Amino acid sequence: MKKQSIIILAAAAIISSAFTMAMIWKADEKASTVTWELPNNPGHKGTFGNLSSTIDFDKAKLADSKITASIDVKTINGGDPKLNSHLLTADFFDAEKYPKITFTSTSITANGDAYVAKGNLKMKDSTKVIELPFTFKEDGKEKATFSGTITMNAADYGVMKPTNDPAKAGRDKTIITIVVPVNK
Repeated sequence: MKKQSIIILAAAAIISSAFTMAMIWKADEKASTVTWELPNNPGHKGTFGNLSSTIDFDKAKLADSKITASIDVKTINGGDPKLNSHLLTADFFDAEKYPKITFTSTSITANGDAYVAKGNLKMKDSTKVIELPFTFKEDGKEKATFSGTITMNAADYGVMKPTNDPAKAGRDKTIITIVVPVNK
């Protein structure tokens, strides 16, 4: 009887822990993309590589869900080797001193058919609270894709110098799009 009670308690503990965790999704890091564009600077667009993420997400348990992600600044590609080298300097990302850009969610909420991950975005020596709207599209029971786009000002993170020149206003506006295919 004692052995049966222990087995029942152990099973109950395992089952209850399954109900307090969201679902871990494994990112397909090779197929994931992070693109950037400066719409007020024609021709300035590119990618980052080496996205690393932990996605603990269950649309039925958003309070238990969490997303963390980082990218390697040295993987920036603006389509021109000279531009890439310049973007890595202290004038922009200062990649030697700040090699990663990171995001850690503090909450995830539903917004219609989409979601919003609120959290801390750290770039260079600045950390700002952002809201990253994203979609979650399931492809069967084992695969899905997270996609999100955010517009931000690079100067807020010290990546570009702010300007008071009206002719250059908005040049630091940056659109970042992230697409992360995942598997269970």
